[in-house]
Order: sequence, then C-alpha cells, then structure tokens
Amino acid sequence: KSIDGVHEKYPVEDYLDLFDLATYQLQTISAHSSSEGEHKWKNIIIGEASASTMWDNSAWIYFYNNSVDGEPPFMVQDFIHAVQPDAKFIALLRNPVERLYSDYLYFESTNKSAEDFHEKVIDSLQQFDSCLQHYSLRACVYDTALHMSMPVRLQLGTYVIFLKDWLTVFGREQLLILRLEDHASNLKHTMHLVFEFLHLGPLTRQQEDLMTKNPAHNTRRLKDRNLGPMLPGTKEILKQFYWPFNQKLAELLSDVSFLWL
Repeated sequence: KSIDGVHEKYPVEDYLDLFDLATYQLQTISAHSSSEGEHKWKNIIIGEASASTMWDNSAWIYFYNNSVDGEPPFMVQDFIHAVQPDAKFIALLRNPVERLYSDYLYFESTNKSAEDFHEKVIDSLQQFDSCLQHYSLRACVYDTALHMSMPVRLQLGTYVIFLKDWLTVFGREQLLILRLEDHASNLKHTMHLVFEFLHLGPLTRQQEDLMTKNPAHNTRRLKDRNLGPMLPGTKEILKQFYWPFNQKLAELLSDVSFLWL
C-alpha cells in the first residue's frame, strides 16, 4: 500500500512466511514426541502482534464496489473468522487522547511541536465533521480517502466502533480487552489475565521475573520527550471528541475505567 492507495495485492504466502520459525519449532516437538512433548503441545500458543489488525480496513474500497452508504461490506475479521473461527484476540487500549499525541510524535518525522500537533488536530476534526455531514459515523471511521487525508489518525481512538464490528463476528469470550495504563502500572496482573484467557495455566514466579526484566518497547524517544505534553487546549478538544466513544466503550465492556477520567 502507498499513500495513493493499494497498488498490488499482498500475497497470503508472504504473511504465512512470518510463521516459519513457529512451524519449525512445532515440527521439532512432533519429531521428538514423548510424554514430555505431548505436555508441551498443550502449552503452545501461536499468534502475531499486528496492532493494526483491529482497525485497518483501508484496502476494502479498492476491492469492493458494492458498499452500503460508504460502509465496508467485509472486513479483516470476516476473513480471519473464515480460516480461524476459534481464534482469540487481545486488545491493549490506551487513553485515545494520549494515544493520538504519542502516534503523532512517533510517526511525524519533521517540524514536530505541540503547536503543530494542535493545528493538525483541528484540521482532522474539521475533515471528520465534514464527512459526518454526508455519511454515517461508521462510514467516516472506515473512509479510506479521509484516513489518507487527515494529518493525524483521529479515528483510531474510536475503539468502540471497531470493537462492536469485531463482536458481530467473534464471541465476547474470544476477546480480552485491557488498558495500556493498567499494563504499565501492574504488568504482572495483566499477564496473569492473559495467561488465564489463553488457558496457559498459572503464571510462575520465574515467568513473572523474565517478563519484568524485559525492557519496554516503543518508548518515547528523548527528543520527543523534550517537546513536552500537548497544549492544554488541544487536550480539552480531544477529550470532548472522544468522550462519547469512551462512554459507549465503558458501557459495552461494563467497565468505567475505559472512560479514562
């Protein structure tokens, strides 16, 4: 995919190649099958960690012309369900206001500043509001052209829109929804939840120690930290924008912590 759209299809074989190492490990266990090997089979989980799986359906417009009022007829989860109906998913959600600023700092390459972020937020909000004048909320969230046009990825924080679509395909018991803030403050607790969700048995003290010793990935770079926080005005605007989405998310999950108060 390029900024101008999808130029060619990405072969599924290329994606499957990512699992070569896991396949090799499984073949090794199978070749040395024993009582110990059979035990290992029960504790093997194969997965991948593409964060965009939850929300990225930007290619749909290039392959389907039979959309209903600008909404995608099929999405990523439909295809996953076709081949892995019993799959399980873990979503780690961050306060959408802070997520957007972090996203800007991580992906913007030049002339970054709190003032520039503010201008880009205002521009994106105006474009999103303009879309809503003509199309449904869901259509605007999945609008590929709008996604490419907006200078910040505003719609990624509308978590409840994506989650509701996933729940039309997969059962609630197949999704574990966590908050990044909780994971950062109490990694052991969230990992216990993950192990329980995946039926991996209790998390051992040794496993806990290994996890807590591993350094965090994708931490904010020093030059980005030096830019400081977003402007208070920007934060307030974004809080107002995301508030109705957070309310519906908290209601859907029966968990007020997803209000991010």
